[in-house]
Amino acid sequence: MYLGELTWKEVESALKDTKSVILPCGSTEEHGYHLPLATDALIAEELARRVSSRRKIFVAPAVNYGVCRSTAPFAGTLTLRFQTMNALIEDICESLYRHGFRNIIILPGHLGSAQVAAIEVAAQSLLKRFDDLNIALVIIPELLTDLEDVIEDREDKHAGEVETSMMLVLRPELVKVDEAVCEHPRFPEGIVARNPRDYMRSGVMGDATLATKKKGEVIIERLVERICEIIDRVERG
Repeated sequence: MYLGELTWKEVESALKDTKSVILPCGSTEEHGYHLPLATDALIAEELARRVSSRRKIFVAPAVNYGVCRSTAPFAGTLTLRFQTMNALIEDICESLYRHGFRNIIILPGHLGSAQVAAIEVAAQSLLKRFDDLNIALVIIPELLTDLEDVIEDREDKHAGEVETSMMLVLRPELVKVDEAVCEHPRFPEGIVARNPRDYMRSGVMGDATLATKKKGEVIIERLVERICEIIDRVERG
């Protein structure tokens, strides 16, 4: 059920059957020469859609802006301040709670450390205020640790093997395969980079040349299964 496509009366009625909702969080961020700025958003929204076909759960409109620090200098990347992202997530989730939702599954496609921290701080604040609220924060890489026979690049971080493989399944027409590269940028240890582009050429942090549609299908299915398991655990309390 897509929250944004329902009337308020339909939402009110459906809340009698489920109080669970997925909040996809993407970004508008560079993803190398070969993937679109909306990659994180497209992945998060499609995962939410597939999960909703297997579980009785609402899908909230996606938050497709995030905190993008190392990628901010690349053209088209739109970044929020930590405080903005934190307040945005807390306000959205509080609104969901006020309307009767009790199980919120936050699904970020963008997993920069500041982004995740902003969401976690918001979640902790909400849980302190609302005793009957449950929140899960899905961290995609943590759900893929047993796919070592599928994912070859052990240093895949951004716009590499995993995301490119998924996009070859979800939106292949947006993937410029011939422009995929392998880059593992090394930032100065212990020093904050003044300009991340001094260390990143394409914006890729991984080996996008290893991506295949077959890998993408396996990765997506595993993620959908694991997210469904998370929902089941949250709903059991």
